[in-house]
Amino acid sequence: MRVIIAAAGTGGHINPGIAIANKIKKENPTSEIMFIGTSRGLENDLVPRAGFLLKTIHAYGLSKAISFKSLKNNLKTLQGIRRGKKNNKGI
Repeated sequence: MRVIIAAAGTGGHINPGIAIANKIKKENPTSEIMFIGTSRGLENDLVPRAGFLLKTIHAYGLSKAISFKSLKNNLKTLQGIRRGKKNNKGI
């Protein structure tokens, strides 16, 4: 079984993902599990320490505020989505 878990930012998102991944590995030891996260969050420490592969993407929360920074972050998120689709065909 191949599984992708998207969890980023805080331990409140990452730790439940790791718990689910551990349960999957316990039930099906041959499972391949990969986490998707950002390069800014706690996932960079917690996921590898738990023994799972982490792939990072550019992603930011979508903002309703009209500013150059929010426009830039929204564009980076769209680029991350496109890159993820391109790099993960066949998964």
